[in-house]
Amino acid sequence: MDKICRYTTKEGVRMAVAVTRDTVEEARVRHDLSPVATAALGRTMTGALLMAGDFKNEENVSLRIQGDGPLGVVHVDAFSNNTVRGYVDNPHVDVPLKYAGKLDVGAAVGHNGDVKVTRFTKLRQDYTSQSPIQTGEIAEDLAYYLYTSEQIPATISLGVLVDTDQTTKAAGGFLVQALPDATDEALAQVEANINELGPISKYLETHPDAEGLVERVLGGLTVEKVYEGDVRFQCTCSRERFEGVLMTLTDKDKKDLLEDETTELVCHYCNEKYHFTRDELKQLFKEASQPKS
Repeated sequence: MDKICRYTTKEGVRMAVAVTRDTVEEARVRHDLSPVATAALGRTMTGALLMAGDFKNEENVSLRIQGDGPLGVVHVDAFSNNTVRGYVDNPHVDVPLKYAGKLDVGAAVGHNGDVKVTRFTKLRQDYTSQSPIQTGEIAEDLAYYLYTSEQIPATISLGVLVDTDQTTKAAGGFLVQALPDATDEALAQVEANINELGPISKYLETHPDAEGLVERVLGGLTVEKVYEGDVRFQCTCSRERFEGVLMTLTDKDKKDLLEDETTELVCHYCNEKYHFTRDELKQLFKEASQPKS
């Protein structure tokens, strides 16, 4: 089962770790993703989950990464209950490998464009901010966003390993942030630990559940686990929501739909398909036209 854990230290550093293999694999299957699209969407989903629970007040986060690469827009929503959904514009994109076994996510996303982040909470207005793409590799782009747009010094490491049969072998990542009272010694220690750790994808290859990762990254600090929760892919779409959309169509659009025996509607975010027969639509449109009592 995928999970996310959060930690604090006495020395003013906090860390979140997410294991997302099953979640990324579900996205891959739902959208029929190519390997590089799996890596790009998987990294973005993991990053959004790490950022979503970062503040209290039941916050949800939307990430929209739009580069000039062939993948198009990467769009992900992560919710405070640790569910996540997302899609890419062009799920079947294929680009040359960076080198043997290394997917070139940066080339697929593109090096010019923007990272747009929207934070939603019940307590205050939605907040949207953006920053320019740095590498297209996702992790560096999100770290740059946090530093320039939210003034949060952070290290983000995200990894997705795709197996030879194109399934998701491992996925996950971590986010380390310096709190205002962080000591220079603690930050130097963590930086040295992260440098020694190397690429997160390599670590996940031998530690798919991220076991021992916190000890490696926060080694030398006094660590306390403050949260653990399950993570899963879940969309907010439903048949009822699509019925609501259908009821708002123009008379011409409704007439056009009624020419077909069956109408299929597909959710962008999860690729779930909803079917409505002509009789069902007639009944729906009839209800929509009746005055509210």
